[in-house]
Amino acid sequence: MRWILAVVLMLTLLPAYARAQTVQFGVGATVSSFGYDQNELDTSRIFWGGQARLRVMKYLGGEVSVQTREDNFDFQLGEIKLNTTPLQLSGIVYPLAMFPVTPYFLAGGGWYFLKATIRGDVDLPFVFGEGTIQVTETAPHIGVGVEAFVGNHFSFGADIRKVFLNFETSLINYKLNAYFVNVGATFYF
Repeated sequence: MRWILAVVLMLTLLPAYARAQTVQFGVGATVSSFGYDQNELDTSRIFWGGQARLRVMKYLGGEVSVQTREDNFDFQLGEIKLNTTPLQLSGIVYPLAMFPVTPYFLAGGGWYFLKATIRGDVDLPFVFGEGTIQVTETAPHIGVGVEAFVGNHFSFGADIRKVFLNFETSLINYKLNAYFVNVGATFYF
């Protein structure tokens, strides 16, 4: 009987505790490296972008991030210029949020906007000369990271995200073993 009273009391006090916690909203800049498992892609370039984060009850959060990158690579007797713009939405769990430096786990989904400009003969059916192909793919991701607060309003962080990305069109069926390595800074209001 006592444990039922304790559970009822905890469930009654939990919403009051949640209202007492502050909600933090922050915006920041990120630099990312996106690693492909394809030898012909130029992996020395990085993504530049930004993020917005919302933390609720210290232990839970959400993030929206957008970045951009351009790759150039030779394929057969032609050249492909690939512009990639990922837009990711992530849920974040901070298991040790009571500390100024805390690890976090994230999972979510993203939209990957791809624009390929093709020049020359890339040995694809019906593709020769110069042209542009635009594809939007969705893919889930999971990751782990760490965020370190400097004061109450500024944080630095880094994470690694595994992206399960496949490009499927009538011309291309391409599965990438892709990882994002993100480093960023966020200012919370």
